[in-house]
Amino acid sequence: MLVPAHCIAQNITEAESRVYRERLVTEAKKYIGAPYVRGATGPEAFDCSGLVYTVSHDSIARQLPRTVKAMYSQVRIVPDDQKEPGDLVFFRTTGDGSISHVGLYIGNNQFISAVSDGPNTGVIVSSLKEGYWKGKYAACGKFLPPAGMAPAKATKAADTKPAKKNDSGKGAAAGGQKKSPAQANADSVLHYNGDGGFIDRLAFAAYSTADWSLFTEKKFMVNFRGISTEADFIYRGKILSPGIGLLLRWNYGVGAFQMPVIFSIYANEYFRAYAGPLFSFGDCTAPDSSTHIKASVFPGVIGVTFAAPSFTSGDFKVQLIQDICYSVYNNESNSALSALKSASAGLELCTGVRVLFPFSACRK
Repeated sequence: MLVPAHCIAQNITEAESRVYRERLVTEAKKYIGAPYVRGATGPEAFDCSGLVYTVSHDSIARQLPRTVKAMYSQVRIVPDDQKEPGDLVFFRTTGDGSISHVGLYIGNNQFISAVSDGPNTGVIVSSLKEGYWKGKYAACGKFLPPAGMAPAKATKAADTKPAKKNDSGKGAAAGGQKKSPAQANADSVLHYNGDGGFIDRLAFAAYSTADWSLFTEKKFMVNFRGISTEADFIYRGKILSPGIGLLLRWNYGVGAFQMPVIFSIYANEYFRAYAGPLFSFGDCTAPDSSTHIKASVFPGVIGVTFAAPSFTSGDFKVQLIQDICYSVYNNESNSALSALKSASAGLELCTGVRVLFPFSACRK
C-alpha cells in the first residue's frame, strides 16, 4: 500500500527511518548512468523529479508528488546541518528563480539527480560544494522522520553498476562516473550548461600585463614595451564563448597610448584568440629608432592568449597568462613598412595575470 508523503506517520522509529533512507539511497544508485528524458519515470530514463518519484515508490512504497514544485510544497524544510541521507535537496536553476531541480541526498555533501543539460547528462552523482550547485542550492527537505544518521560514505565506482548508455550511445567513462554540469563548470568557468537567462551566461575577465619584445631593427635583446590592462565581457556558450572588451595600454616601445577594442573567442580557460581595431593617441615611432610610423585602425591588432592552470577561490579563478600580440603599423604615408620594421614595431609578448569569474558569483 502506498503512503502519500504528507501522511507519513511521525511515530516511525529512528531505526525504521534509517532503514527506509538506506533503501532510498541504494535504489537511487542502481540508476546511475541512465539517460535524461523529460517526463520519464524509468526504469530506462528519468527526469529529475521522475527519478525521486520512482525511487521512493519502488524502494519504500512512499508516494511523492510527480513534479519538483509539488515535492517542495509537501516536504518539511530543515536547516542544512540537519540534512541526512534520504532527504531531498532542491535547486533554483532557471532565470525566474523558482524551484526547478531536485536530487536525493546521499551524504558527504553528495546527491544523485537526473541532469538535463551539459557535457554529461542523465543520472549522476554531484556535490553540493561544486560551484554551479552551490550557487543554485535552495533548501533541504524531509519527507521521512529524522533518523540520527551519520553522513553516508561518498559513492565509489564499486558501489554502482556499469553506466547505461544515453541516447547518443555514449556511456560514462569506464570505472567511474559521469561529470555533472556543475563539475564541468567548476573545471571551466567559460562554459555554461544550465538553463538560466542572459545574465547567468555572462562571465568577466580582467587582465593586467607587462609587455615586452625580443628584438628591434638594430639589436636582438629583450625590450620593455609597456603595460596593459583589459576588461572583457564574455557570453558563455557550451563549446565556444565569444567576448568583447577594451584594452588600455601604454606602448612605451612606440611612444603612444593605445586602446584596442578586443573581440575574443574563448575555446576554454587555457586558450583564446582575438582581433579588433586599434585606436592610437600620440606620435608613434619605430622602437629603437626615430622613424615615425602610423598605427592602423583596421586591421588593427590580432593575437592569442595562453593561460596556466588556475588558483581558485570559490568561483574566482586567477591565472598566469602569456599573450602573443601583433599590431599593424604603416609608414606615415600609409605605405607598408619593411618586414623587419613591421615585426619589431608590431610583435609583442604580454606576460601577466587574469582574473576570471561568472557574473552569478556577484549575486551570491
